[in-house]
Amino acid sequence: AFAGLCRALKDRPVRIWVIAPGAIRPLPRTGDAASALAQQCRPAQAALWGFARVAANEYPHLDIRLVDPLPSLEAGEIAIRLATLIAEPGEEREVLVDADGRRAPRIVAGGLAARMRPVASGPTTSRLDIDAQGSLDRLTWRDVPRKTPGPGEIEVKVAATGLNFRDVMWAMGLLPAEALEDGFAGATLGMECSGTVTAVGLDVEGFSVGDTCVAFAAAAFSGHVTLAAHAAAKLPAGLPLEAAATIPVAFLTAWYALIHLARIEAGETVLIHGGAGGVGLAALQIARTRGARVIATAGSPEKRGLAELLGADHVIDSRSLGFADEVMRLTGGDGVDVVLNSLAGEAMERSLACLKPFGRFLELGKRDFYGNTRLGLRPFRQNLSYFGIDADQLLTRQLPLAKRLFAELLGHFEDGSLTALPYRAFASADATAAFRLMQQAGHIGKIVIRAPECRQTAAASSGVAISADARYLIVGGTGGFGLMLARRLARRGARHLTLASRRGRIEPENAATLAEIEAFGAEVEVVALDAADEAAVVALIDRLQADGPALKGVFLTAMVLDDGLIAGLDPDRIAKVLKPKIAAAAILDRVTRRVALDCFVLFSSATTLIGNPGQANYVAANAYLEALSEKRRLEGLPALTVAWGAISDAGYLARNTQVGDVLSRRLGKSSLTAEEALDGLDALLGLDQRDPAFAAIGYARIDWGQARRELALLGTPLFSALGDRLDAPVEANGDGELADELRSLDHGAALDRVARLIAGEIERILRVPADEIDRRRPLSEIGMDSLMALELRMAAEDRLGVEIPLMSLAGGASLDDIAERALARLTHGASTEPALNDEAAAIAKNHLGAVGEAELARLAEAAEQASGADRRIFR
Repeated sequence: AFAGLCRALKDRPVRIWVIAPGAIRPLPRTGDAASALAQQCRPAQAALWGFARVAANEYPHLDIRLVDPLPSLEAGEIAIRLATLIAEPGEEREVLVDADGRRAPRIVAGGLAARMRPVASGPTTSRLDIDAQGSLDRLTWRDVPRKTPGPGEIEVKVAATGLNFRDVMWAMGLLPAEALEDGFAGATLGMECSGTVTAVGLDVEGFSVGDTCVAFAAAAFSGHVTLAAHAAAKLPAGLPLEAAATIPVAFLTAWYALIHLARIEAGETVLIHGGAGGVGLAALQIARTRGARVIATAGSPEKRGLAELLGADHVIDSRSLGFADEVMRLTGGDGVDVVLNSLAGEAMERSLACLKPFGRFLELGKRDFYGNTRLGLRPFRQNLSYFGIDADQLLTRQLPLAKRLFAELLGHFEDGSLTALPYRAFASADATAAFRLMQQAGHIGKIVIRAPECRQTAAASSGVAISADARYLIVGGTGGFGLMLARRLARRGARHLTLASRRGRIEPENAATLAEIEAFGAEVEVVALDAADEAAVVALIDRLQADGPALKGVFLTAMVLDDGLIAGLDPDRIAKVLKPKIAAAAILDRVTRRVALDCFVLFSSATTLIGNPGQANYVAANAYLEALSEKRRLEGLPALTVAWGAISDAGYLARNTQVGDVLSRRLGKSSLTAEEALDGLDALLGLDQRDPAFAAIGYARIDWGQARRELALLGTPLFSALGDRLDAPVEANGDGELADELRSLDHGAALDRVARLIAGEIERILRVPADEIDRRRPLSEIGMDSLMALELRMAAEDRLGVEIPLMSLAGGASLDDIAERALARLTHGASTEPALNDEAAAIAKNHLGAVGEAELARLAEAAEQASGADRRIFR
């Protein structure tokens, strides 16, 4: 009926009052009886409440008001209260009416930080994370559970972690999803480290506690990492731990490229681009050990001097396209045998032209791959070979080869023919400075970051302890995130697992995960179950209880999606989504009340919190689950509903990337990995499972400013407690107060005001004092590259509330140029932005030639997504 009303109203601006008794409950106060509060909690009404939140976003012209008059109030009193509220509505969009008057809910962020301790999974460690991709200032160290090594795994106490350009790109949100799909590290920061072995799993040979090692590891910016033993190697004698962190990525990449693929030989000539970077310096050493002649390029006199000092026969400037002519001059017109390339666009094409017949081209760069750059085949008529290289995939796609090459490589460190790279070490507290130095290409050799000291947290007695003598039922446990949950329970000690789903089978692509679970020693039973069939659920619970061991935990992970705007939903589409969540949860709640459970866990979604457009049926189902957990806890029963943020590598979003892209425009680009989510579940299970205050918890990374730009609901008082997290402007045409202020000033004063605001952001990004920035000097001349330009654009949009075209920040644009464009948009709108003059157009064209049109287009597209420019999807 509510959906039909919204459809019928169309574009008419109308205030709608939705009365839902028992949808939300007040927090218990002194003297409140939990049982009395439980009677006020009606999950079905909460589902209506969630549905209405979505309507508020899909129909922003409607003034939708949600009211929960406690069911305990007399009907006459409710009528009087509602009449008063309708006559004097105020600003609140969601109101609870109780005996004391009106109360309004608020969304808070981070309220559990001090209480969430991973008690059941042992001590914690620290891991570098980012609150929201796009700004390096959001890097932060977080406490996470340490993971006990499983079969074939070791745990390493990290001494130092190597920083790679991939980490900077990921933190900035500039790596496309395809760049992470096949990689070893996935959507995490850090992939190489050095340290000391602190624990060894079953079936591990060659490692003992106390051994020092170098290793490849996902999320390597951590105090401790648990990794497959085959991804580590013992440290060569006499090699310091910090220096060792420079080895894995740089040397394995160069060894794989030059030795395995190019098979360089004595007397050959190798052109190494980026000769003073990590891979470049590693390649220089390797080429010299093989007796090859080396021509290196580098971008500054200091870097060229280092490359020459470390053995390059010739070093030339990589920032000029004239390097190709110089290479041909140095080789007497013959060209080189091998090119190790990291340049893009025309520079890449000129490098290819430097090859002699039977030459080998080793491509390390990513821009041309993801930009789908076209390359003519004519040069290959001379028996040339082209290799695309990404060492990140070796450990996932070519494991035996990676192990053999790594062993060969480390043998050369043992005999002294190879040495660790020059490096600069940063303390963990200075991680942001380290990332910025790499962003600005201001380093020589490698950057390593020392691991933080890790605190250990004592276990609390109120949490859930996973027992080897108990059984755990996962409904929806045969695939995706449910199967990952089963693996985590097995890792934590569960030995009896029942995985239920409608199909009742593990698909072949998940066989490896099932084998992992069984390798932990867990017995896995897979059953077919329609959880919305109460008789079938009763029969399963009765059998599990009769057969033993005792059922101690129930997890409901099942879901069905049928997304669509409210205007297109019908009863069948709504019921299709509600059934596997609402019906299943209600039945499991009723049937298990006679079972002494330690935990009863339901999986919701952060989309419920924000009323995600296009998912009214899904949001309604999840709102029911959250209310059900509250009701159970008030009745003294264990319950927990977790509203997950986007999970990138398991479950629905991993299979449906288009849906993930839409969510990223609403919640920001920082998704969770399945392991991060399960770390969070460990922590939440460590809390008292009967405390009503924490029955339903959102566990997500949300860019609130981004969400506010997209969703009308976030402009309501419900989210006001988030404070400056919502400071990003709602409208794309600017901050009204700032615009009014600027209109009151003459042009010169207004321009100066905007320039000073932008200069403050440039100061933060470049670490250049704002008062020392020449406002007429091109920003590229003071160190602003395309990555920094993208960060500046997003920061300026947040501060000013206007979209600055990426081209405005490219090439020869100065601070005054950018300020002029921003001022025009702030005071008159986007349509008045001045066109490029002939000189500026020429500069832009030159810049395109230098960085490649495809790259600039890709950055522009990334910026549009980051700023939420595409508002058409659900409008």
